[in-house]
Amino acid sequence: MMVVLKTTAIRGSGGTRQLHAAASREEATTGERGGLRRRERTGGTMAAPAVVRTGRFPPMSADIVIVGNGIAGMTSAVEAHRLAPEKKILMVTEQNHSTINAPALKQFAIGKLSREHLLAFPEGVELAHQLRAIRGRVTTIDAEHHRLSLAGEFQIGYTSLLLATGSAPVGLPVDLPGRDYDGVLVLHRMRDYLDLRRRLPEAQEVVVIGGGWHAAETALSLASFQHLRVHWLMRGQAGMSHALDPRAFELVLEQAYKARVSVYLATEVAQIHGHIGAVAGVITTRGEAIRCQLVLACTGTVPATDLAAHCNPPLRCERGFVVQYGLRTSATDIYCSGDAAALWDPQQGGYAPRAQWHAAVSQGRYAAHAMLASKAYAGPSPFGARWHATQIGELTVLTAGAPLSAMEGSEVITEDTANSYRRMVVVGDRLVGYLSLGRDQPEYGLFIKELIDSGRSVTRCGLLTLKGVRTTGALAWIGGSA
Repeated sequence: MMVVLKTTAIRGSGGTRQLHAAASREEATTGERGGLRRRERTGGTMAAPAVVRTGRFPPMSADIVIVGNGIAGMTSAVEAHRLAPEKKILMVTEQNHSTINAPALKQFAIGKLSREHLLAFPEGVELAHQLRAIRGRVTTIDAEHHRLSLAGEFQIGYTSLLLATGSAPVGLPVDLPGRDYDGVLVLHRMRDYLDLRRRLPEAQEVVVIGGGWHAAETALSLASFQHLRVHWLMRGQAGMSHALDPRAFELVLEQAYKARVSVYLATEVAQIHGHIGAVAGVITTRGEAIRCQLVLACTGTVPATDLAAHCNPPLRCERGFVVQYGLRTSATDIYCSGDAAALWDPQQGGYAPRAQWHAAVSQGRYAAHAMLASKAYAGPSPFGARWHATQIGELTVLTAGAPLSAMEGSEVITEDTANSYRRMVVVGDRLVGYLSLGRDQPEYGLFIKELIDSGRSVTRCGLLTLKGVRTTGALAWIGGSA
């Protein structure tokens, strides 16, 4: 459950006098830890003292304020409480539910998981860790005076502020005809999947738009419905082109065809047709007409950085909130983690977010240590290489580092068998990229990431074995002992 503190404002001088008197009584009963301890149950939420709209010092404050209760934000809150249980931690979120396991939403949509199975933390974790939450939208940040404002002019003071605002969906072009018909869904939040789950039993055909992991997972998940015909449209000639080579994408296509998914490459939606206000079909840029009752946009995300321009001074952005050592933004005592954080990527030569579950958890934990100046995290940000694992049909996919890297001196080694495909990129004796697809769980998992991050010798570690083919000829390469 998510504990929500409702806030109200009392207008008029008489109301203000009553408010100050109530606030004084509240302070007298709570002592140094602030005026949020005394509360009463009201319809599933927790009532907090009313606040008056004034320009004076914020009536509510906390040692750590976290904007967003996604996996990055909640991980930070739990870790911060573990490190410093005496600190007051306050979360501000627009969501009306507890932190969920977002990658599991597709399984939830097709009925394989219940809502309870979506919880990323045990129910009641907020109460157990004394975490307080306000449901609301942050409108401005005054970095100079360490306070933020919510819609309705409610202000909150902070010592450290963490922006875990996540991402926003790209969606469909604003000028796409028919994008407002009932049955056009942009899949991103839990409410989108609740909507999809309710609609699926009545649908016969569905169009999935997108060429990334999200679209692939969605299309193959929906194909498990025997009554449902799935059409998968992607703009390019290949999907997941940032992570998969042609052979790997071919294996994904084989999974799609096996599941009776109709795949349309180099194809976009030109128009959505409707009937009496609801989706009836789409017309593609190739002139094909596809009948359907649902159009699902899985076209990627962008970091949610709207607050950058509403901060004084403005926060530096470059494909996300730019963060440096300790996940610090360009403003003092303001940090960022998760999908909204743009970290330096030496392989891309610029700042870029890491919109992946594993990265969000790692950053959330690290941000807590950074805000509390923990000695355990006194070194550089320990995020290292990118790492991602997912399920596409019957295939388990694992990527780490830069599996498509073409850096100077790199060598590609591949192994293609009946049950799996693997690709390694090495420079000298150092692993820089790894890709595997197969019907079995990855044999090495996070060890691959550790191997890339450490720069250890792949032939001396004694733990990695790969018999494959180099791009320069045949090779049987087996890791030896240390």
